[in-house]
Amino acid sequence: MQEKEVTALRRARAQAQLVRTLAERLRREAPGALPSLQLDGMPRGRGGAPCGLDARVARRDALERILTRESALLRECEREARAAMDRMRPEHYGFCALYYIEGLSIEETARAIDRSERQCLRYKREIEGGAA
Repeated sequence: MQEKEVTALRRARAQAQLVRTLAERLRREAPGALPSLQLDGMPRGRGGAPCGLDARVARRDALERILTRESALLRECEREARAAMDRMRPEHYGFCALYYIEGLSIEETARAIDRSERQCLRYKREIEGGAA
């Protein structure tokens, strides 16, 4: 693979991991995850800064906006990565789809494609080493 194609795969992986992290943070900000004490809407501090429920709502709204923006960027990175994957060997395709585009770990990818972790590391070395 050419360096440009490997870079597209790496960008897609980094973006996928960022989106997964943001989605997890957003899940933790869900109203069901809040302690009942913070749901009463009463301010918890002094001054003009939002506190308690207001702060949680503001954080959740900000996370939703960021997640929307980063998801759109992920789709663009994914298109570039899939274009790079068009010319690769068939056994690498499934690995790349899960590891680079979905952002799964080596262990999760190995379980999903029914290969050993060692084989997945070999795939990664072949893909990334071919660009050097």
